[in-house]
Amino acid sequence: MKVCHAEVMKLIKELEKQKADVLLTERDGCLISYKEGEEPLAGEYNYEEVRREVRRLDTRIRELRATLAKANCRVLVEPFHVTIGEALVMLAQLQNERSELEMLAGYRQRTRRITSNGVLEYTECAFDVRRAASDAAALRGRIGELQVAIDRANLNNLVEI
Repeated sequence: MKVCHAEVMKLIKELEKQKADVLLTERDGCLISYKEGEEPLAGEYNYEEVRREVRRLDTRIRELRATLAKANCRVLVEPFHVTIGEALVMLAQLQNERSELEMLAGYRQRTRRITSNGVLEYTECAFDVRRAASDAAALRGRIGELQVAIDRANLNNLVEI
């Protein structure tokens, strides 16, 4: 069956939720408490069945992740001319750069203070704070474009599952 990358990601998320539910049910049902002199009541928990189900879910998740990873190495994100995998790395890099620029843009170009001995001291940025703010704004736009391009690639490209 052919589905888009976004559907694969949604399916992976659903399988991970199913696995979490199985493990939660296991934690709730794998112990039996009883009082001295009482007979323990046998629960419905079955160790082998739970392990088999967890392995089945893990295998399916692994297969889907591998399919997606292979596709991410082949599918191009236009107009950036990089693969989805590269685009995801680029996105993280751009977000880090944006954070740094926003921090720089938060400085005042020039500040002054009076030191403890009464001397007037100036501190000046060795860069243009307005330019850092402008570059951060431009980067936010580029990040948005890249995110949309990645989303488009994930919706428009199909893989066999």
